[in-house]
Amino acid sequence: MDKNFWVPVLLLVFHLFTASSQITIEWLNIDCGNNALRVDKNSLRWVTDNDYTQAGINKQVPQKQKLEEMNTLRSFPNKAQQNCYALPFSEETQRVLVRAGFYYGNYDGLSKPPSFDIHINGRNWSTVNTSTVVEGPIYHEAMYVNQGAGSLNVCIVQDESGVVPFISSIEAVPISVTLYPEMETNYAYNLVSRINYGGGEVRFPGILGEEYNRVWTGGTIPPNCTEVTTLPDPLSFPENDPPISVLTDSIESMNLADPITLSIDLPQTTPQLAYLVLYFTETVTLPKPNDSRIIQIYINGQMKSTVTSEYNKCKVITVYPVTVVGPTINVTLASANGSTLPPIISAMEVFTRIEANKGDKSSSPPSSTPSHGTQGHFFYAYINSIYCICLLLLFIA
Repeated sequence: MDKNFWVPVLLLVFHLFTASSQITIEWLNIDCGNNALRVDKNSLRWVTDNDYTQAGINKQVPQKQKLEEMNTLRSFPNKAQQNCYALPFSEETQRVLVRAGFYYGNYDGLSKPPSFDIHINGRNWSTVNTSTVVEGPIYHEAMYVNQGAGSLNVCIVQDESGVVPFISSIEAVPISVTLYPEMETNYAYNLVSRINYGGGEVRFPGILGEEYNRVWTGGTIPPNCTEVTTLPDPLSFPENDPPISVLTDSIESMNLADPITLSIDLPQTTPQLAYLVLYFTETVTLPKPNDSRIIQIYINGQMKSTVTSEYNKCKVITVYPVTVVGPTINVTLASANGSTLPPIISAMEVFTRIEANKGDKSSSPPSSTPSHGTQGHFFYAYINSIYCICLLLLFIA
């Protein structure tokens, strides 16, 4: 092979990595309790929290973690009920992904992991119970549109006298409101789960990686399912811009008559509105001309939608609002009449709506009609088009 062939290939790959690194410029990563700026092994820039809060005390964690941001924290031993971080996001048309991390690590030597609340712009986001995890950090993630306020406030709230709340990290990423288009801008949405079925964890930017700092965790494979390789179109515009690496692995039922049953644990048992997004990609092996894959989607026994898969396409189905009651949500994917292929799924995201405080004006909830989205992000197509060019050049060689 002509060695000159590799020059354009290497230039394209370099350009691809350079372009993907630009994605993280607007990411805000706060290493709470740390005193110095640093860059981690994934080239993410972590800043101190001194510019975002004036409350609390920096602490070191003796029980060290692999994630450096979990080795320090800021605790709030004062008697103030709320201790807030002001994050510099104020655009009305900007949705922000906010993820707060917590690792107790017996930093105070008391062996009493605390429980406390976190709020986002005055709304009760979630309860942090650090006693439920013996080893490793826990995370809470939310999506929120700031409505043009001067800043986005994340507050750590003492909900019991004598409890000292703390926080280890805050990650915030601005994203377009064209992503997750069914989410109402007057509400925040708490992430319950984001699962990559058939594959491992996908998180950081890269050739086929995640450009919004979402964490796609590897899912458990039901006993009646098998892992399959699927083929998305890298030049298409799937709703919510899922990473290509998530869509290339899926799970499929082994038998046409056996549905796929997926259970999602809910943090609350009270009735609440859920927002579900399901991603479907067809297998690499081209089905026979007369084959069809038609999947019925049931949520807690009620059919909510039907989707027909297409070769070389990612089908995205959003179902919202769905009233759910804990402790679990059961999602069932069954073959519809006329389907010759068993059900399949690539990924799923589940959120619950954080209700507005009294007096807030909220928009009327939309009907529970699923969304079959095709809109996307130009940069998503740009990155993947370069990837395809690289593959084409390698194939020609």
